[in-house]
Amino acid sequence: MYNDFAVILKNLRKQRSLTQEQLAETIGISCQAVSKWETNSSYPDISLLIIIADYFDVSVDYLLGHDTSKQNEEIQNVCNQANDLFKNGNYLQAIPLLRETLIKHPGNEELMYNLAWALSGTIKESPENYDEAILLYQKILEISLNAKMKIKVTRDLIYRFSTKNEMDKALFCAKELPAFEFCREYNLGRSNLLTGKELSDYLQSNIVLFGNAILECLEYFTNERILTAEEMKPYSCSSAKEKIELIKRII
Repeated sequence: MYNDFAVILKNLRKQRSLTQEQLAETIGISCQAVSKWETNSSYPDISLLIIIADYFDVSVDYLLGHDTSKQNEEIQNVCNQANDLFKNGNYLQAIPLLRETLIKHPGNEELMYNLAWALSGTIKESPENYDEAILLYQKILEISLNAKMKIKVTRDLIYRFSTKNEMDKALFCAKELPAFEFCREYNLGRSNLLTGKELSDYLQSNIVLFGNAILECLEYFTNERILTAEEMKPYSCSSAKEKIELIKRII
């Protein structure tokens, strides 16, 4: 692996048209150290590997000659298989597949997320799986640097906690999600970044998306077992039903 490092470092340096002296000065080491690295006489410690990787805008894995493409391909294939099983409600079949792959690639958040989803789908067969799913979701929140993943996990935890009747935790998660005015659909649709047919298609999809969201809200006003007539004001069951019909005609 370090043989690969010597070759890769030398190539990266030459691509930047740097001398060994210039690279050494940039990262704060001696020229002799760079020379020894490029001839496999010695190797940098991990803290310097991170600095070198950041400087050349590559990963430490790349710097050490570790090809992650096969690993990523395997993980993606397993996640795709799991998603196909989810579509048919075969959550139990997905669990061992995801567990086995997660052992090979510990800490991979995509595998952890899919395993949490699979475990969540088996609450009837194995209620204890729900607790494990929640632990996995919480672990992802601790380690993930991916904002989209963290939002997705937070959303899922709302429903996992509410299913367990842990309403305070569910409410906390709900309040952690971005407000409507920060969502992609709202901002991309009104920002003048799209034009022509692309804008038209996007706005039409938003009308359906937001229209269905409004319908879900209005449904609560048609059931006095959820909201009393007094609590509904200024809405009522009849006015809500009228609005529902109007929205349905729009979308």
